[in-house]
Amino acid sequence: MRHLAWWVLLPSIMIASPVEYKGNIGFEGQYLHHDRADKRDNAFALRMEAEVKKEFGLGSVVAKAKGIWDKDDAHRRYIDFSDLYYTLEFDHGDLLLGRSTRFWGALEFYNLTDTFNTKDFLDDPFDYESKLGAWNVAYTHYFDEGDLSLIVKLHEERQRMQEMDSVNFFLPLAYHDSLSTQEGENRPSVYLKYSGSAQMLQLDYAFIYENGYDAQRYMRFFQGKLQQRAYIVNKLLGYGTLIVGDTIYKGEFTYALSEDDKVADYTQLGIGVEHTLYGVWEKKDLGLLMEYYRYDSDKESGYGAKDFSTFFANDLTLGFRLSMNDLSSSEILGGVDYDIDSKEKIYFVEYDTRLFDTYKLKGSYQHLSPSGSSVFSKLDRVKLEFGYYF
Repeated sequence: MRHLAWWVLLPSIMIASPVEYKGNIGFEGQYLHHDRADKRDNAFALRMEAEVKKEFGLGSVVAKAKGIWDKDDAHRRYIDFSDLYYTLEFDHGDLLLGRSTRFWGALEFYNLTDTFNTKDFLDDPFDYESKLGAWNVAYTHYFDEGDLSLIVKLHEERQRMQEMDSVNFFLPLAYHDSLSTQEGENRPSVYLKYSGSAQMLQLDYAFIYENGYDAQRYMRFFQGKLQQRAYIVNKLLGYGTLIVGDTIYKGEFTYALSEDDKVADYTQLGIGVEHTLYGVWEKKDLGLLMEYYRYDSDKESGYGAKDFSTFFANDLTLGFRLSMNDLSSSEILGGVDYDIDSKEKIYFVEYDTRLFDTYKLKGSYQHLSPSGSSVFSKLDRVKLEFGYYF
């Protein structure tokens, strides 16, 4: 039933012309070195992504699909339409109806304000742009140097997880993918978002107010398994970038008031700076990045959010980006994330390039040097992705 609207709209999209389309098909392979006998040490999957767009009078229909077929993990054999929406355009605004994904944030490595969509745990958990689409209605009004949006998310998505023998299954017990909610999965979450810019200062910013379900959830026992619990918050979020010469200053913050007596009110802060050295080696550019993340909760207001959400709670990330500026748009991104409290470290480096304009190759390496309380004593991940783009 969840994709019924897609099959209804598909004939009209394909028959009418012209239709804009793009996508890619390829594979990903991983080798993992770890110390857990109950976890696989390799993974191989085929991937497909496709997007079609068709103009209809005063508006347009957009459909985006992602498909994965994993050789070893039956949970990772699916097709999901992350975006399926109609946009009606007016003189100074537009109205969106359907399922869509949005990106909010300014930082490079982790966006604590990117909370509209639920993370797709069936995909790579380190890919923060991999999300589940959200059914919503949104009206945006445009001004000279900004826009104001009223967004109503109609439904909370459930997060499925990979099989238990995958290293990406990070829970200590079996998982039940049903969702426990405070007021029902169809309780709307309402967002009011203002985005603006000051061109003379090269400043871009956004402020968001939410009344609805929080993006983070906690676990509870249900039928002998772990189940996610979603709770209501009143939340204020903001992010921005300021360009001064060759340096970009970035910032994000959230402040949440919880309506669940087991969840404390909490704040999150992320600040960052990126300085680019142009032409450091022939025509290559080197970007130097530093970001800091902080998470604090008011335990007097409840159970204590910090007890179940310590991700990027007190972390410092240092990184670099080397842009080759060649015909293949080659780039190397790397760095280290250091948890100041637990002393845990994650090292990472990835190389991205195009081959013959229509093929894309990406290789990456990650090393986890965990704390004593981590599931793994160490984890090394080598990943290779190759795709044909059309």
